[in-house]
Amino acid sequence: MSEGLLKGPGGLRSRGPLDKGKDAPKNSDRFLPWHPPEGIAQGYVAPSSQSIAKPGGRAVENYEFIINFFKNIGASKEANMYLRLFKKGNPSRFAVIKVGGKTLTDSMPVLSGDLAYLTNLDLFPIIVHGGGPQIDRELDVRRIEFAKKDGLRVTSKEAVDVIREVLEDANRKLVDAIRSQGGDAEGVRTAVRAKRHADPDLGYVGEVTGIDLKPIFRAIRMDRIPVVSPVGFDENGEPLNVNADTVARALVMALRPKKFILLTDEGGVRDPGGKIVPFINLTADLQGMQDRGEVTGGMALKLRETKQLLEDLPTTMFVTITSPHSLIKELFTVKGSGTFIKLGSEIEEHHSWKGINRDRMRTLIEASFGRKLVSNYFQRDVTSIFLDPKYRGCAIMRKVAGMDYLDKFAVRKEAQGEGMGRDVWGAMLQKYPKLFWRSKSTNPINSWYFEQSSGAIKFADWTVFWIGLRESQIKKAIRAALKLPPTLQDAARTK
Repeated sequence: MSEGLLKGPGGLRSRGPLDKGKDAPKNSDRFLPWHPPEGIAQGYVAPSSQSIAKPGGRAVENYEFIINFFKNIGASKEANMYLRLFKKGNPSRFAVIKVGGKTLTDSMPVLSGDLAYLTNLDLFPIIVHGGGPQIDRELDVRRIEFAKKDGLRVTSKEAVDVIREVLEDANRKLVDAIRSQGGDAEGVRTAVRAKRHADPDLGYVGEVTGIDLKPIFRAIRMDRIPVVSPVGFDENGEPLNVNADTVARALVMALRPKKFILLTDEGGVRDPGGKIVPFINLTADLQGMQDRGEVTGGMALKLRETKQLLEDLPTTMFVTITSPHSLIKELFTVKGSGTFIKLGSEIEEHHSWKGINRDRMRTLIEASFGRKLVSNYFQRDVTSIFLDPKYRGCAIMRKVAGMDYLDKFAVRKEAQGEGMGRDVWGAMLQKYPKLFWRSKSTNPINSWYFEQSSGAIKFADWTVFWIGLRESQIKKAIRAALKLPPTLQDAARTK
């Protein structure tokens, strides 16, 4: 096995050292590439195809470029937060993006433009592309028949040569498109190591045994986006047809990137009405979605494989399925776009303030509301505290007028795009299906509260919401909610 080679998901092994010399790693992990900190890559071309270079051919200064970038995003504060996050640590761990063959055909200008844009922010995602529609078309042209078994293409020797040719052509076209948009990329076409599939009926179909990371690292060192072809090669150098999703998962297992994004023209998982499902908790949701027929075929397979990947990873990670038209929004805004997928959540339930880090809880609540808690808040009795172990979301329950009252519901800004609010809310409702709460009439989350509640009534300062209460309880709940003492200091006092 060559240096820099990583075994596939079946069993990772250590990488051998990279080439020594001026390009040697200079961070704490000597097995990962070093990236020079010179800043924004040169030669940027704006999406409008009008250069913003200064006289003399020099690219726009870093700060000007970033300001322009944030304006295009439309959310400079969020984008700035994510840009800092992505620039931390090793550049090879920024993102793995899997691009479907249909996307390459239908959305190449948008995709290549956004990827070129990222290179000018010194961000270099690793791209793995498919080519299913292109392969189907070429096999039909050459009158090579094929069938599928368990979602895999039965591949003859004649067909595998065509598949290699088509995928290498798709690889070159994507690389050229990124370069034409002012970015830089490099095709990586022989990095996937594979063996023949265990099912002999599949013919020249391969299973990933390893990924040669050296050409990927080399491309990133040279400020280029690595574009990986999924064609696999056995120990004799013979090509094998390997599923691109499988190659992408092997890279994720090897690198554990900050982001794993699947780009599809559908833009995410859609419900029976055609609307995109914003969040999926695989542990809680997947089986029910399959039983109800809400996800079938290729999407069901993709979700099952995603669940297996997240179960195999030793660290928490999230996956997003989105449209190529929403890639930048997905990367740099809290709400993102498409379907956000996670394995599950571990919302804890506490029955008192004992064991709660009050400083972290105070920070969570005050950051969510933008106001200080009253000084005696933690002296008040509670019945339940539903809490994310990392203090990114909570729901605090009390008894008021003999009924269950939601005293505080708070989610950190950066966790809102991960479905944290839904997870905390779901854990709370499972135990407290009948409850009430109040919210300032100016609270921007009220529209969401209206969607969740059974009913509500608006007053000048407060809106009182409830779920599952009887009519006699509603009147009592409203009176009690309006008489409750404040939990947050007045805005004037916090200044």
